[in-house]
Amino acid sequence: MPASLELVRIALKAYGNGDSEIALALADPLIRWDERASRPDGDLVWGHDDVGKAMREYLDSWEEYRFDLEDIAEVAPGKIVGICRERGRDTQGVPIDRRFGGLWVVEDGRIVSWSTYLTPKEAVRAAKELAGGELEPPKPPAAPAKAPPAEAQPEPEPAPAAKQPKKQVSDQQKRAAKARAKLRKRASKQTA
Repeated sequence: MPASLELVRIALKAYGNGDSEIALALADPLIRWDERASRPDGDLVWGHDDVGKAMREYLDSWEEYRFDLEDIAEVAPGKIVGICRERGRDTQGVPIDRRFGGLWVVEDGRIVSWSTYLTPKEAVRAAKELAGGELEPPKPPAAPAKAPPAEAQPEPEPAPAAKQPKKQVSDQQKRAAKARAKLRKRASKQTA
């Protein structure tokens, strides 16, 4: 599983458990939180302090709250799209059951953007726009049907050395491990 996908999954689990601090620990200090496309009262805020406040206010607007991540995929490098579901009762006791799409952008091992959309399809469209219109890597051109005679072929140039991604036991993975440990610790305290 890509590290960026695991990072988002951990942040969403923490958020769903009402622990916005762990979710924010995995985010860039200038994180962008945008819920305008999914809710009429949705906000666009920036930075840990304002995003943390927006998260807490939103979670406090529920009498009962359950968040489920139904599906998640990395649709382009660092562009994570998920199908989310919220269920519960708002503070007036009105039952709510809604499904929506989410888009998280991960750069340098941190979540830099967290956006929600009315539908998962809209989240995929937004990811496609961010990825420059392409969600799949371009396919190599087809080989020519017939090769020219050997004497006419130019000397092949050596292929450039492919950059191998560094094996990263990165800060991102370390933060993810710390966040998982905090979640386990809090879960064990709640069951005790």
